[in-house]
Amino acid sequence: MRIFLKRHENWREKVPALFRRAAALTMAVLLLSGLLPAQAAEAETCAVPILMYHEIKTFKTGADVITPYEFECDLKYLKEHGFQTVTMSQLIHFTKGEEALPENPVVLTFDDGYLSTYHYAFPLLKKYHMRIVLSVIGKNADDFTEHPDDDNLDYAHATWPQLKEMADSGFVELQNHTYDLHSLSRGRIGCTQRKGESDGEYARLLADDLGKLQGEILQCIGFLPNTFAYPYGKSGAYTEKLVRELGFQATLTCDYGVNLLTRDPECLFGLKRIRRGHGDRLEKLLAAAMKTIRH
Repeated sequence: MRIFLKRHENWREKVPALFRRAAALTMAVLLLSGLLPAQAAEAETCAVPILMYHEIKTFKTGADVITPYEFECDLKYLKEHGFQTVTMSQLIHFTKGEEALPENPVVLTFDDGYLSTYHYAFPLLKKYHMRIVLSVIGKNADDFTEHPDDDNLDYAHATWPQLKEMADSGFVELQNHTYDLHSLSRGRIGCTQRKGESDGEYARLLADDLGKLQGEILQCIGFLPNTFAYPYGKSGAYTEKLVRELGFQATLTCDYGVNLLTRDPECLFGLKRIRRGHGDRLEKLLAAAMKTIRH
């Protein structure tokens, strides 16, 4: 046992290097098997883990709720092990060949726009100089902006002034998580097409909802979101087609794994993420997820 522990005691320090080696190995295998064209040999590839968070609380922790201490431990680990947080815009620029990504990039995504993100995560981002991607639900931002005194961290969402403060800081990039389709009611799951709903009706619904939030974020924040996060990670072939037609350049799912990005913008649709739940150890999550890009 002692020999095993001594041999593997520095495995945490090797996680970033494992991402680089796995990406290179995957590209080599694809090239040798003929699954990539010859010119891909010169293409840049980059393994990018995307972590998925929802709420930070000191109570009611669980699969989607971690403590402030846990989030700070994540930021410390990432900084100490050479990971650099990047935004969705940076990923988009990379795939278009417009800029390079830093070594060991990682994306920290927060879904929904809870007030706890402003209350707990935002100060820590400033402390550690790290960035997140925050996908907000528009109606919730509207509702709590109208009632800013309702600031119960058990359920409240950030207001537009709070979202603007975070966005203006440079530590938070806002993205679209629907205006009012983050629901399991009304006969549909999230933004999926309802049974019996015509393609035309569905296209208008999605365009109206997503377009409304696009307009609000542009008006309130001065930034037009380029990424859409699927509520509950649910979508369909027609949903993806419509999202593309609405101008989004990337989509975030709840599928598990690490993404291997290339200089092809198509690789940004259907991005996988790593769910960070209470009690998880980040280094173990990253090490386990890294194996998914080998197959």
